[in-house]
Amino acid sequence: MSETKQDSVKIWDVVPGFEFNEEIDVPALHSWVFDGAHGFPRWIPMFSWLWIRYCSYGGQYGAEMISMPRFKGWVYREKDGGAYIGMRIVRDEAEIEKRTARFREAMRPWLEEFDSKWDAYKQELLSIYEPLQAVDLDRATNIDLLHHLWDLTSMYRRMWEIHFLVVYPAFAAFTLLEDTLARFGITSQSPEFNKMIRGVDNEVFQVDKEMWKLGQKAIQNGLEDVFKNNEATEVLTKLEKTDAGREWKKDFSEFLNKNGWRVLRAFDLQEPYWLEEPSSAISIIQNFISKGINYTLNKIRANLIAERDKEIDNLMQKVPDNEKEELLAIIKLAQKGSSISEEHDLYCELRSHALWRRGLLGMGRRLAQAGAIDQPEDIFFLNPDEIEQVILGPEFHKMQYIANRRRSQWEDWKDKPCPPVITDRASIEEVFAMDALSANEPIVLHVAGMEVPLERPGLKADIRGISASPGEADGLARVIMDYNQLQEVQSDEILVCPAINPAWTPVFPLVKALVTDGGGLLSHAAIIGREYGIPTIVNSHGATSQIKTGQHIRVDGTNGAIYFLDK
Repeated sequence: MSETKQDSVKIWDVVPGFEFNEEIDVPALHSWVFDGAHGFPRWIPMFSWLWIRYCSYGGQYGAEMISMPRFKGWVYREKDGGAYIGMRIVRDEAEIEKRTARFREAMRPWLEEFDSKWDAYKQELLSIYEPLQAVDLDRATNIDLLHHLWDLTSMYRRMWEIHFLVVYPAFAAFTLLEDTLARFGITSQSPEFNKMIRGVDNEVFQVDKEMWKLGQKAIQNGLEDVFKNNEATEVLTKLEKTDAGREWKKDFSEFLNKNGWRVLRAFDLQEPYWLEEPSSAISIIQNFISKGINYTLNKIRANLIAERDKEIDNLMQKVPDNEKEELLAIIKLAQKGSSISEEHDLYCELRSHALWRRGLLGMGRRLAQAGAIDQPEDIFFLNPDEIEQVILGPEFHKMQYIANRRRSQWEDWKDKPCPPVITDRASIEEVFAMDALSANEPIVLHVAGMEVPLERPGLKADIRGISASPGEADGLARVIMDYNQLQEVQSDEILVCPAINPAWTPVFPLVKALVTDGGGLLSHAAIIGREYGIPTIVNSHGATSQIKTGQHIRVDGTNGAIYFLDK
């Protein structure tokens, strides 16, 4: 088949049916927002296929189950490895009124019993994951592998349903609180607002604490040099040489069996999960030891809780008595938005993507052995429909022409920036006013980053962004574009990055402030920055391209302003 002929074959589409078509998609929904909070670096084809199909479904499912008043869920489109979100907005006032009544009813049980409902869903997810973890992929027949592919797909669909059944109520409470506090002159970017929703623990932070404790135990047992003087991949072997080392390994194995189904990057499949590559977790423990990081989050949280409760008390003095109970319930659920944003990743994305990676690599080994692809990792450049077509008889197929072509395309555009918005509106401000605000949907507004900075006349900042956590700090910048660079972060630096996920949290005891290119007030960056009490600015629109490592900057998290101090 000639190259020209191959170009025209629809099998080249990364996510068939979900490819961005500007002539059709822009007139239909007007504005398409790049999902920078999840989608940078740009995804490999397999992950685009999975996320764009099933996260789209989950978002629509959750929006209907809770009856979001102005929003029927969003859809994703794939464009050169970039993920774009389009909003299905309800604009008819009569329909909005009906949906609002259903929304109030749907929110009531979440306001009353969020923890018990989330606990039940966690147990359901674990019961789905357990049999998938037990499959022996190398002994499985080809039919077994096909069934495993179908089981993974079924798991992924249910995971996204649960994801949005839990996330939407908590995030909707955030927007409810935002609307309620507007009459008191408090916006979601106000210091008072951010103080009221922080000081909440979650399991991501608890896992960090367990790793810190493992590091402390290594120091106490005289194993510090083993961690400091060896590569992460060599540490476990070196520990075998002493009784103390072997005892530490037992504790580490228990930790890993409990917490090891966790990919490094929550939003792709290329990075290994901890059980697959234990050195990934070892490197975090090494960082705790070598940089003398103390786990101070409990002390920080105690101070934040005192500050939070004081802010809530001040607010309640302005609230009529008959409104206090409901507002306190909304505040409490909005606080859950912070904890669930991090914690759901452990049970949803991090774990399900580890299982997808494990299963796909098992299938990839089978296809590579049969000559259908060149190496197991090439399976990430196919999609599940194509695997289904060939897995029962891989020796009869040659899929290299698909995998190699897509790999070449991905290599070409994976690190290139994506346009933040594709729209027929006249400006970003118009996109915000006519689409994002009209939808009043918390994920588009506060996670994907469609918020705009508050107008602050006279503010002469070098870079503007969204105020996510108040306070000021100045210091040397550390620009980090990828998780694998986190070892470079030094004490008292200001972390500047495109976006973060829960894998980044262990370095937060080191940094004085945080700046991200994208994201909103419910993004991982905003939430983790708030919970560590450090000045945080999100949605800076390209700070990583304007700030250099070693540059002296000031971060004003209260006003969303960044200043260059060494001009």
